[in-house]
Amino acid sequence: MSYQPVDHRRESLRGLPRLAPPSVLSGQLRVLASRESQRRRRRLDAHALVAHWREEIVFRFNMLMRPVAVPFAGGLASAIVLFGLLAPGFAVQRSSIGDIPTGLTTEATLQFSFNLAASPAYDIIVDVVIDDQGRLVDYSIPKGQSWASDPVMVRSLENLLLCTKFTPATLFGQPASGRSRITLRRSHMEVRG
Repeated sequence: MSYQPVDHRRESLRGLPRLAPPSVLSGQLRVLASRESQRRRRRLDAHALVAHWREEIVFRFNMLMRPVAVPFAGGLASAIVLFGLLAPGFAVQRSSIGDIPTGLTTEATLQFSFNLAASPAYDIIVDVVIDDQGRLVDYSIPKGQSWASDPVMVRSLENLLLCTKFTPATLFGQPASGRSRITLRRSHMEVRG
């Protein structure tokens, strides 16, 4: 019979209670094993390697663009809304004649007029529309004037307007239609475009 020495260290190790690994560690080990398995498969198959690189590029691009996408979309949307609100204000009505745009405009003015048949006892205000030839197209009497109910004064005003010559408004140096407000005061006449 031969003698075999007993290794007490082994026996003491076997006698220790078995410990379960933490769940986080076992999850990390499974992920590492899965990645290693995919890496080995990619080495063997070129199609799998190309698919992996494509997925990796798309993933990285999405991760780079996500923080930029929302501010970019918000900025683009607000720029479109602001442009839509402000652009109509920049539109300039030009005549059909090929003029050089200078940005200059003038209002219709009064060249000469006859006096009213009856001297007004109060101020008379009337809004007139003048065409591009300097002719009266229409007139209106603003509300709140007591003389507007007097048919003699209205007829006298109409005769005055028919005999009045106007200089048309200009837009970029070319005649254009326009509106003016005429105020007839007891002492003088005032025209505002």
